[in-house]
Amino acid sequence: MNLIDKYFVTSLIIWVVATIESLGGLAGYWSITGNERFSILFVESAILVALFANCFAIKNWVYRHSSETTHRVIAWIAIIALALCICGDVVNFNLPLTYYRYGGIVKHDYLADSVTYFAPGYALFLTIACWLAISNGTKPKVIYSWGVIAILLGVASFISMHLSGTGKHVSLVTGGYAVLITLVGASGLVLLAAFHNSVFKRGVWLVSIGLVLAAAADGVIGQFWIYGNGGEGFFPAAKYVNWSLYIGSQCLLIHIARLAVWHKTAAITTMPKKGH
Repeated sequence: MNLIDKYFVTSLIIWVVATIESLGGLAGYWSITGNERFSILFVESAILVALFANCFAIKNWVYRHSSETTHRVIAWIAIIALALCICGDVVNFNLPLTYYRYGGIVKHDYLADSVTYFAPGYALFLTIACWLAISNGTKPKVIYSWGVIAILLGVASFISMHLSGTGKHVSLVTGGYAVLITLVGASGLVLLAAFHNSVFKRGVWLVSIGLVLAAAADGVIGQFWIYGNGGEGFFPAAKYVNWSLYIGSQCLLIHIARLAVWHKTAAITTMPKKGH
């Protein structure tokens, strides 16, 4: 099977468009806070639609190349996970332009509301990654060990950025999510270790990078968009940086079901024949 095909090329094009939008914003050619706001949101919506369409096309690819129920279930879980994350993106658009919903410390606290969608979405990606690692021989205790390390790092990250006086709701939501998204990032390393002997190392690397980028993207949100600048947030700069990282991560993550198919196919084709 060809690794760099139309699905990866489509992912690359989607990420390039998102990155151009982000770089243009950082350079001051347009601004989400200016008259171009709805034009930018339209472009971002189109990017999300294209991303979802590519994810659905990948599901169809899985159906064509594998009849295993597990592979097909993973493909559908990836679609559901992405759909949940896209719902979170819509919340982050902050269409009603409301701020300080839960107190007077954090301006962009509407971002906490998006966790309602991002948390289950990334929990599904995390579940897939851990399942693939275990099915490829990784012992559960290894995953538990990585999990403990990730939890400690997530807690430390949250403590380092949290502002005194932040409302209980925002604190609990962002604190819990900081731990979850750190686990997602750690799962990328677990997946990479589990598939270190895979014939499709490039595919493993790309999906693993997608998991790590997801953690990095949300790290930018927490440190610079929610709690940065004394609660005012470094907006819109943090939004632009996050957008490029986030779309990049999703463009890679949606290929996670293909990773299972590639590995299974490689295992079958390299299996020694009887009598040899």
